[in-house]
Amino acid sequence: MPPARTKKNKTPEPAATAAAEPALPFRRNNLVDLIHEELRRRITDRVLVADQRLVIDQLAAEFGTSLIPVREAMARLHAERLLAHEANKGYRVAPGPGADEMRNLFEARVVIEVGALRHGFARIDQTTIDELHLVNRLIAKGRYGVQFKDFKAFIDLNARFHGIIVGLTANPFIIESYERLAYHQRISQTLTGQGPSNIDKIVADHDAVIAALRKRDREGAMAALSHHIEYGLEDALARAQETAAQIAAKKREPRAALDKGRPAL
Repeated sequence: MPPARTKKNKTPEPAATAAAEPALPFRRNNLVDLIHEELRRRITDRVLVADQRLVIDQLAAEFGTSLIPVREAMARLHAERLLAHEANKGYRVAPGPGADEMRNLFEARVVIEVGALRHGFARIDQTTIDELHLVNRLIAKGRYGVQFKDFKAFIDLNARFHGIIVGLTANPFIIESYERLAYHQRISQTLTGQGPSNIDKIVADHDAVIAALRKRDREGAMAALSHHIEYGLEDALARAQETAAQIAAKKREPRAALDKGRPAL
């Protein structure tokens, strides 16, 4: 009989949790939503950094759950392009959106959102206009900070405003195409450390769309929406550049500390 093989212990990769992160009491209903939201927060706030591996077993142990809700939450994050996945390697945190992705996202938004407004315009009624107005007033009244928990309300309300417009088509394929962009999830990665500082401009642009809808001016509403999205691209590109600079500076910190501790030659 051949001698038994001895297994070599592999060096474990860093866990997906940070030492400073407190334990979480995930004991309520809908664990998938709760885990998804917590991981999304950590990714957005860069507690989990780009290319960091997420270990399902470790996360399940931390959250006190089985593997199934963790897998489902991570699959959702992958669909939102916050996680990358490789066969036989698992999930890793996706890098934040760069300039090329931003341009493609906003171009897709113009095609889908403005096209949805054109094709769904006949479904505009007073209830829809009132809902858009209410959502925009809530955006205007919000007080937003620089961490995910402090600007999540803005992300959700803004997604609701634009979702109402896309939903006018009543076409599930168009609605799904818009949701698969994961624009609101990706743009949130550029807000950490900065927050949504252009609220007045966003609210004014939304009001211009609403004003055209009140007049039943389809072309005016489409032009206002297109202008709003195009302005958003300029702002997003500036934020993406600032975010990249912040991440690069963070990476240099350990190196600078190491160099500082070296004796002079």
